Amino acid sequence: MSSQHTRYVQINLRADQGQSLPGRTLLTTFKKVEFLSSIERSHIGTRCYVSIDYDDPKTLEIEQAAMKVLNIIHQSSTNAVCEVMLTGPIGMYFASQPELWWVAPSFTHPDGMRLTIRGTTGALRKMRTDLEHLLIDGYNMKLGSESEFNPEFADFLPERQTVVLDKAIDMGYYDRPRQCTQREIADVLNLKQATVSEHLQAAEAAIIHRYSSDL
Repeated sequence: MSSQHTRYVQINLRADQGQSLPGRTLLTTFKKVEFLSSIERSHIGTRCYVSIDYDDPKTLEIEQAAMKVLNIIHQSSTNAVCEVMLTGPIGMYFASQPELWWVAPSFTHPDGMRLTIRGTTGALRKMRTDLEHLLIDGYNMKLGSESEFNPEFADFLPERQTVVLDKAIDMGYYDRPRQCTQREIADVLNLKQATVSEHLQAAEAAIIHRYSSDL
């Protein structure tokens, strides 16, 4: 699946529109929960890295109905980078959709939530119908071409790492079960498997360090 066959959708949900969702408590518990990178999708939800801003570090200990903190990677008095499992209706929905990718910028804030979703045209069309049933209180959606949104990694990853990581996401390398191998990614990009492995490892490390360097 090549990137020209995918588009971006940005979904904006006000706090009052998400009253029926279990994840609404994230808005009142934390100042901001920002999606960084997906790790895997499974029948129990979406496992990913997030950056959490708060006034009190003890808020991380509060049990959330839609997000389980699995591991605190880095932490300061005002921010933590965590590995989490998103188990609410939204996290579960995107975990079940192989042609949709939850990308940056995606975050919660006291006034609501913004999600940026990349996917195939057919999957985005289906998502719009599905979300009308899931988010019964309404939401705002903006559909655009790839050029209308900043690529989620291009602002801080070298171009070659961005290309390899983008292709890996497109081909389902980070899905569970994986939809492709590093060798298959290498064949598509006309690279050596070792080069793909090196770029993916460097990109993954950069994503984590990008959001923990100031802690």
